[in-house]
Amino acid sequence: MQTPLALHYVWAFVVIVAVLWAIWQPLGRRVALWALAVQLLLGVWLMAAGGRVHWLHPALWLAAALLIQAGAIAAKRTGGPVPTLLVALGAACAALTFHLGQASMTGGV
Repeated sequence: MQTPLALHYVWAFVVIVAVLWAIWQPLGRRVALWALAVQLLLGVWLMAAGGRVHWLHPALWLAAALLIQAGAIAAKRTGGPVPTLLVALGAACAALTFHLGQASMTGGV
């Protein structure tokens, strides 16, 4: 159980950096979505191994992924700049997800 948890925790830092990068760079959005996908697989592995997490943790993960993808789709449709607000809200959801995960590990939630 400790190895998947450690991988999930370390990869969370990669996700946060990728999501913050996604606010400014088109490549960052693609990297952020792939990082979120890997994080999902690690999280499913943890939950299958018996790990417990607050119900908002996966809900916020989903919100982050959908907001970042919505920003990417909106940018492609208009051919203009990325709606920064959508990606920034996705970054906020990712940060809250990280916080809830940390709080769950320490027994705070």
